[in-house]
Amino acid sequence: MDSEFRPNPETNPEDITPSNNPQESFPKKYPVQHILKGSRKAIINTMHTLHVVGYAEISEWTPLQPTGLPGEFITMMTKYLTLG
Repeated sequence: MDSEFRPNPETNPEDITPSNNPQESFPKKYPVQHILKGSRKAIINTMHTLHVVGYAEISEWTPLQPTGLPGEFITMMTKYLTLG
């Protein structure tokens, strides 16, 4: 019964993604999380820059949250990259 719960050493956890089922013919997608932390103005400027270059939509970022330090905020976004 213990053998049912032992990890398979041939399975790389980094290769397991929602679109990485061997029965599917979809390419592998790998998550990468982006975190912006700083002043509200700097974060918004960076978000708009990434939008202008076509990397991220503004709506993909979480709402700005205060970090607890005066004037500092944080936001994050996860992108799924198709790698060959």
